Amino acid sequence: MDVVVVAKALASPVRVAILEWLKDPERHFVSRRAGDLAPAGVCASLIAEKAGIAAPTASRHLDVLRRAELIDTERITGWNYHRRNRDGLARARRLLEQV
Repeated sequence: MDVVVVAKALASPVRVAILEWLKDPERHFVSRRAGDLAPAGVCASLIAEKAGIAAPTASRHLDVLRRAELIDTERITGWNYHRRNRDGLARARRLLEQV
């Protein structure tokens, strides 16, 4: 884990909001169909809708968070589901505390 990658991931208010929303998905997202809010995480389309951004933009934000190891992504039947990576977040916190 690289401190610059983590810092860049956290530099965007949209990405910070996504991390906050993923803390409590049932509170922040409204499921439109079965599986939107799965144990594997939240469907990317719900994240894009909540953020008020296009799906490709949301995908870029999610990719930055994934590369920083702050979220995990699981692909299920053609859909990507995202959830917080608790271990990655803990490592990122320790890394930032050292700086």
